[in-house]
Amino acid sequence: MQYALVLAGALLAAAHPHQNEAHGRLHRMHNRDVVVTDVEIDTVTVTDYVTAGEAQATPAAASSGDWAAAGSSVAAVSSVAPVYSSPSSSAAPVVKVAPSSAPVYSAPASSAAPAPSSYSSAPSSAASSAASSASSSAPAASGLSVGNLTPKGKKAGLSGYPGVTGKSSFASLAPYISWYSDYTANTPDSNGVMGIGMLWGASGSPCGEFERLATFNEMATNNTTPSIMFGFYEPDCTCTMSSDMSTTDAATQWNSLIAPMKAKGTVLGSPSMCKQKDEDFLTPFKSGITTDWDVTSIHVNKNNLQGAKDDVEYYVNKYNKPVWVSEFACVDDANGFTACTDQGQIDQFINDVVSYFESNSNVVAYGPSNGDGLGTVWPLTDASTGALTPSGQTYLNAIKNL
Repeated sequence: MQYALVLAGALLAAAHPHQNEAHGRLHRMHNRDVVVTDVEIDTVTVTDYVTAGEAQATPAAASSGDWAAAGSSVAAVSSVAPVYSSPSSSAAPVVKVAPSSAPVYSAPASSAAPAPSSYSSAPSSAASSAASSASSSAPAASGLSVGNLTPKGKKAGLSGYPGVTGKSSFASLAPYISWYSDYTANTPDSNGVMGIGMLWGASGSPCGEFERLATFNEMATNNTTPSIMFGFYEPDCTCTMSSDMSTTDAATQWNSLIAPMKAKGTVLGSPSMCKQKDEDFLTPFKSGITTDWDVTSIHVNKNNLQGAKDDVEYYVNKYNKPVWVSEFACVDDANGFTACTDQGQIDQFINDVVSYFESNSNVVAYGPSNGDGLGTVWPLTDASTGALTPSGQTYLNAIKNL
């Protein structure tokens, strides 16, 4: 697609606001250039999605939607963890949800300025430039495929941002995670950790996604074939934290830009949803695409284990595909979007959901978020030193014990 046409499309989209969505969502998106990579495959019946190093699932397990029934090579943690509720009372950015049947999120007054330790997925030319240097490896190099969706047999990863690999926190986590994202299309491998790319937005989004889209198009021009690609980033919510696309525009751009990668062996990941289990985007989007996605990318922003379970089960049951938790964070989303501030609650949440994700064969990968709207206690990386925060250390301890 010619860059000029992309610009024209984006300008036209700006003149026609995204459906009837009032999403004042200032939440956890990492403030750098971001591209959501989602992988799709022309398969309706999934026979065996297994974690790397596993035996193939039996036909019975496959028919029940158990993508890793044969048992993970990663040590499973207890599947039943205590449910933790009582949200923390802290002002933080919020999300507005469009569907009349779903709760409506509204941003508190204190959400105007992001915490210094947080990052956003909103466009940033500086971040784009920094992230545009690396090229993705061919699918065969990573071993990632539709039947083998867990990188290197490790589910644990990190939802990062451009430049995160230069932080000491990343070096601390690297031996225990298999993947990370930085919201760009050509996320490079680093410290032995696989970079997972995404097409954050495209024509039809009014968010100014020209640089990241240009990087994606450059990959196609250079015949670069990533092992997996996610897209788009929360098209069901408004700019600047989300890509703000209609289902029609998203389907059109998916068919044009992402679907062709499938024939080259790239695994396709669905667009990720801002509204979690209250989303009403993927069904009409799915009806408009010619090539289905292979794995469903989801965001989990809850403050207790049951909420996380509800989100995962919704997507598994609704779309009958394995789930990649591309972001999770401790958030009270029952009355707005309020980041957790109590370290004890955050630690409990991290330990509970890591145990649950590890034990759930429908979850092929997961990673904590480090974005805007998550306050000063949740972020895993200290904004000043680059070292792990107490929350980051809790996550490290949780995955080290696997």
